[in-house]
Amino acid sequence: MKNNGKDILVSAAALTIIGGVVTAALAGTNLLTKDTIAQRTAEIENAARRQVIQADSFEKGTLTADGKEVVYYTALQNGETVGYVFTASVTGKSAGLVVMTGITAEGTISGVKVTEENETAGYKVTKGGLLAAFSGKNAAPLTLGKDVDGVSQATKTSKGITDGVNQAIAYYEDITKGGGAS
Repeated sequence: MKNNGKDILVSAAALTIIGGVVTAALAGTNLLTKDTIAQRTAEIENAARRQVIQADSFEKGTLTADGKEVVYYTALQNGETVGYVFTASVTGKSAGLVVMTGITAEGTISGVKVTEENETAGYKVTKGGLLAAFSGKNAAPLTLGKDVDGVSQATKTSKGITDGVNQAIAYYEDITKGGGAS
């Protein structure tokens, strides 16, 4: 079977038209759904924040810590600030441990949640009570084994989570002591 130039051009033109139609359809779908996707993403993120502090809304803010811009959220209840939510990326047994911490306006840890992890011991720290152990503590640097008990067979993960909470406490201190928040 011999291919001639005309057959090749027809096939190329057909593929180009099909590619253009599919691209236009995807672009149109994206245009029609991007606001809905953004709204649902915000709702999911706010639901996660509500797991660490009670609030009816959250306002995004930034601060500068160690030369880096850090995003945090001010928790609001009836328009009044009731606390803050911070997310810190730390290393436990492996990299990729993301810890969300809620701290009340009065300086008490209201909740801690691991939002991302690559840890084999992640289940153990949740069931072992480590996350719940932070709730009610004053927002002052915490030492694993002294202020908060670690979880057996999850020492590195426990330390990583404690480091994430301590990072949130440092951000809280920056905000409440007149640091670089906006």
